[in-house]
Amino acid sequence: MARKVFISVLGTGFYGKCIYKRDEFESGNTRFIQQATLQMLTNSDSWTSDDHGYILLTQKAEVDNWIVKGDEREKFSNAGKEEYIGLEKTIGGMNLPFAVEGISIPDGNDEDEIWQIFDIVFEKLQDGDELYFDITHGFRYLPMLVLVLGNYAKFLKNIKVKSITYGNFESRNTKVTPNVAPIIDITSFSALQDWTIAASDFLNHGDASRLVLCGNEQLKPILREAKGKDVAASNLKALCKNIGEFSDNVRFCRGMELYHGKTSSRVAASLLNERGDYLKPLIPLLYKVGDYLHGFKDGKAENLILASDICVKSGNWQAAVTLLQEGVVSLFCTRHNLKIENCDQRKIVNNAFFKKQCRFNGKSSLYKFLSQNEEKIVDEIVNDELLTYGLALDFANLSDVRNDINHAGMRDNKAPMKIKKLKGNIENCLAQILNFVDKLSQTPSRLFLNLSNHPSSSWCKEQLAAAAEFGEIEDIAFPMVDPGSTSEIVEEAAKEIVEEIKSRAKWNTVTVHVMGEMSLTYILVKKLSAIGIRCVCSTSYRMVKDAEDGKKIVEFHFERFREYE
Repeated sequence: MARKVFISVLGTGFYGKCIYKRDEFESGNTRFIQQATLQMLTNSDSWTSDDHGYILLTQKAEVDNWIVKGDEREKFSNAGKEEYIGLEKTIGGMNLPFAVEGISIPDGNDEDEIWQIFDIVFEKLQDGDELYFDITHGFRYLPMLVLVLGNYAKFLKNIKVKSITYGNFESRNTKVTPNVAPIIDITSFSALQDWTIAASDFLNHGDASRLVLCGNEQLKPILREAKGKDVAASNLKALCKNIGEFSDNVRFCRGMELYHGKTSSRVAASLLNERGDYLKPLIPLLYKVGDYLHGFKDGKAENLILASDICVKSGNWQAAVTLLQEGVVSLFCTRHNLKIENCDQRKIVNNAFFKKQCRFNGKSSLYKFLSQNEEKIVDEIVNDELLTYGLALDFANLSDVRNDINHAGMRDNKAPMKIKKLKGNIENCLAQILNFVDKLSQTPSRLFLNLSNHPSSSWCKEQLAAAAEFGEIEDIAFPMVDPGSTSEIVEEAAKEIVEEIKSRAKWNTVTVHVMGEMSLTYILVKKLSAIGIRCVCSTSYRMVKDAEDGKKIVEFHFERFREYE
């Protein structure tokens, strides 16, 4: 069982008598808040001989208020002495089941002495202690010291701050005899620190275990006392539990749980019900946590990608790359009526991405064990206008990163990536894919590249309208080809143009209008078609009219765009 420890600072003032009150508790008429607080604590909870109390004493406080020789003190100079029983004797007469001892501390006149006080108190604490602190007397910096010391000891000695109280003698009711002064409980400030650290752990590291711990340790006593009927405490405890489950689903890459989104929905519902009845300053913290889950919806593959974003922000890189890649696969599974939980059907999507990537790089894609129907689905996905080359290339990059991380950089055929490169690759891919997800509800970006000697500004309205059906029109000047150029020179020119078009085709669906010198046109159409980029030519009627001067006037009237086969 944890040891209970009471700590208080004794001042040097001439303390008047009063009754201290908190809720249903009333002390006897006493000069010392320590006596009243110890009486309150031992009345409400069982203390044993294993527990302990420490009264921190400066040299003057020891003389003036701890020992008090002759049991009398002079309140004012030359005013005569009156009965004044010191705190040591007062506590001795309480018949407490545990020892309370005075501990000498310096006056705290400078930083060194303040640190000495910090060390003295810290050394008195044992691992797992439950701390009860009275901060009524002592130095102005004491409340800050107590809060800092409490957090420090929580971490190093696993202590629990059970109570921080203050006897407000100045606000006593002087209209009654004896006077009554309140005992103010400020333990909630320490609790708020715990909640703040817990929220920070989740927001910065994706770890909600402290939130769950806060929910259990700080709310269980409230629920136990209320026999489970405290609605506010129940809601808050449920909220912490749901955030904990969501955190675990993200950190352990529980794809189906994230896809269904039930946990994130429960978090959102809990936040709506939370009114701050337990600790009002906690509400902004919880809503900041809730903002982290913004965008999650039930039954959405995009949830996995959003979870990957959380992992990147919290530094969980391995989970980030896994969720990001599997999220993209799940997205295309849902688009093409494939079961996201079926491994074989997920492989179909992977094969489609591989084929798209190979096509972009001008390589042949070889995959095994696909049925005729599966090959058909692969081609449908490859031709999905949402599957851009950029997405396929990012997917391939993620595969490389994922293998490198999961195999600890130990691969026969490749040197391990530098950590900076691993992080950069994941962040870049995530940014592109998040942008892709944002555009899902919109019409995919489509471009119609006019690669010809005739800029679109010179086209008739019929040709412009027909081109607009393919997407936004952009002009690329068809290069001049010297009649004396060799085939090698034409080939190099074609390569440069293809690379330029490929850069446009990464994140857009591209159609290219190719019209120009025949040998270059032939090579361009061949190369672009090989990587899956659609190529068209324009057709027109040639009209010849005789002018009055005997000359012939030739006019061309646009008819349609025809695809190169």
